[in-house]
Amino acid sequence: MTIGQQLKKFRLLLGLSQADMAAGIVTASFYSKVERDQSEIVIDKLVEILNAHNISLYDFFKVFDEENLPNLNLSRKVYSYFDNRDLDKLIALKKSINDKGTLLYLKVKLIIADFKGKIDEIPKNKQEELKGICLKDDITFQKDFWNIAISTSLYSFDELNGIITYIMNNQAKFDFNNDQLLLSLMNLLIRYLDRCYKEQHFGEAKQVGSFINKLPQNTLIAFHRLIVKYYAALINGECGLANQIINLIGQNGFHHYVETLPQIEGEEI
Repeated sequence: MTIGQQLKKFRLLLGLSQADMAAGIVTASFYSKVERDQSEIVIDKLVEILNAHNISLYDFFKVFDEENLPNLNLSRKVYSYFDNRDLDKLIALKKSINDKGTLLYLKVKLIIADFKGKIDEIPKNKQEELKGICLKDDITFQKDFWNIAISTSLYSFDELNGIITYIMNNQAKFDFNNDQLLLSLMNLLIRYLDRCYKEQHFGEAKQVGSFINKLPQNTLIAFHRLIVKYYAALINGECGLANQIINLIGQNGFHHYVETLPQIEGEEI
């Protein structure tokens, strides 16, 4: 269903011509193009047209919510499994997606390949396609950071560092009291810390640690703060503290997560 198709459906139910439906708010010729999906109508003009004919916004947009709900639920599952680093559930979810050509399927495939250390199995052209989709040109237009978080392995360190630096330097532009934005941001920052540790960018890692300390004290990210402390312990060479943290994480049932973390040097986790 498109906006144009939905407008046409209501117009026919009301027994109106296209000119009548346009109601002088837009030209009849432009309205005709909207119905045929040849032009896009701005939201304020669309609402004016609906109000002019006493069409409920709920009734008009309900169909779009119903169509998008299954995909929305799947996306939530993907991000939840990614947040918990649950590879088994991601693999099962991948098998359950019938249409292998969807963006959602490609995202799941990317996360699985990343967790397995086999990112090269994703063709280069698909990697570039995902980068373009996951990162909008203006980061401030991101509703959350899930897509960037799951695609960190596609960026060079300099590219990823540029994204993180922008976020830290423009804190006022983001609503860190939004739970999904905050949770997805912590996932992004943890993925960044992982790159910092593995590629020995310790100065950048400490800057991120300071930034995280200034984020809201939300219980939603209490576990993630513990993971940040683990990376800080690794970077500072505090093996005893790192061991304590990793044991605490494992004892609380986060075995999937433990398996994705770098090992303490000279230790088996």
